[in-house]
Amino acid sequence: METFLNNLVHQNSLLVYGVLFLSAFVENVFPPIPGDTVTVIGAYFVGTGKLNFWWVYLSTSLGSIAGFMTLFAIAYWLQWQFIERYQPSWVKQSHLDKVETWFQRYGYWIILFNRFLSGARSVISIVAGLSQLNAFLVFFFASVSVLLWNGVLIYLGAFLGKSWEEIIQYVKLYNKTILLMLVVIAGIGIYFYFRNKRKS
Repeated sequence: METFLNNLVHQNSLLVYGVLFLSAFVENVFPPIPGDTVTVIGAYFVGTGKLNFWWVYLSTSLGSIAGFMTLFAIAYWLQWQFIERYQPSWVKQSHLDKVETWFQRYGYWIILFNRFLSGARSVISIVAGLSQLNAFLVFFFASVSVLLWNGVLIYLGAFLGKSWEEIIQYVKLYNKTILLMLVVIAGIGIYFYFRNKRKS
């Protein structure tokens, strides 16, 4: 992919932004596609001066938001017919049940943090649609999540001065740190919830 984008940069840089948009979109609809990796490679080219920071940020962000909202809309309108007829191999009932439990506990906050939950992004959008959540709020929280996540990815890729393979390792470490923080926050919240319930 790096070689492909590098050749495309020299031929027509505008097409690169289109590829970045498409890869970010497809990554949300078909999670096995490594959309974040392509985004980091694009950011790496920003660091080398071959691509514009804001165009990479815009194209990848719009692609991610569009992909998330596409799955949300499909699940919203088709409801469980989507799962019964078209359930992809990467969507398991256990994943749906797990994410549904998250929604029951944390509501829209799960959408805000969906980009930091790389293994559950698409399932979150599907469950949000199946639950027929407010489309405007879903769009808002999904957009904030994407803008924050892509900002981190592109900053790392553009300004750390590392190879994109090394940047991916930084991203994985960052992702694990965020997940650990969320677990701690959730644990504290559950503790105070049961403590207050016991007092009442």
